[in-house]
Amino acid sequence: MIQAAFFDIDGTLLDHSEGGSVFPESTAAALAALQRKGIKVFVSTGRAPAMLDSVHGLFPAVRDLFPFDGFCTFNGQLVLERDGTVIHRMAHNPEDVRRLLPLAKERNFPCFVLEEELSFPVTDHPSIRRHYEWMGIPFPPFYDASRLASHPVIQFNVYMTLEEGKKVLAPLEHVEVTSSGFDILDVIPKGGGKETGLSAVARYYGIRQEDTIAFGDGFNDMGMLDWAGTGVAMGNAPDAVKAGADYVTTSVSDNGVKNALLHLGILSQDDL
Repeated sequence: MIQAAFFDIDGTLLDHSEGGSVFPESTAAALAALQRKGIKVFVSTGRAPAMLDSVHGLFPAVRDLFPFDGFCTFNGQLVLERDGTVIHRMAHNPEDVRRLLPLAKERNFPCFVLEEELSFPVTDHPSIRRHYEWMGIPFPPFYDASRLASHPVIQFNVYMTLEEGKKVLAPLEHVEVTSSGFDILDVIPKGGGKETGLSAVARYYGIRQEDTIAFGDGFNDMGMLDWAGTGVAMGNAPDAVKAGADYVTTSVSDNGVKNALLHLGILSQDDL
């Protein structure tokens, strides 16, 4: 019996197909029905916690979309209950961060590091400046490795293709490279991934792995779709993501979340 459900944000909970960010009414109704049945409803995202709030109107405030029970952020490396209680935290090996800094500067690739609350550029690259401008955030100071002693790095991001990233970052021994499908790579600790966040939530609440369900549409969702008792790929997901899922539903713009929950018998029309 399903006791916890996990949802990616972009392309799963939010529909961007028409250029905006729409939270389908059918999805909101389905999540509410899950909670009425006593099922925990968690977000599972590559975003930092700060990006769960509205960023200068670029995104709707995810925290305000629905009363989620918690958030698996940074691709599962930081998991929070709704009230901010930390369930799980997994940081980068400091040695890898120290190796990253000269590597990024030598090769001059766009890169920034993310702590739990703050982010810092590593290189003065036009793409990084555009990132902060797009976010509506003043360009911050460059990253200072002396912060590592008291502010662990949870994730870092680089602008390049997945294939390039795996080659360029090969000198870093304890990292994994993933992506939500764009040429902005999420670099996480080895052994991490959204599935680690799901596993932490299951342990915290005493939920069996087989009693979990996860929904996603990106390459960084593949691990959690494989780990969950039932992994559901959205109809708008790439073929590789669909291939590893237990079930492929319709697209986010075609009531994909609701349709899957009905098809799998987790909800009925009466529940909605």
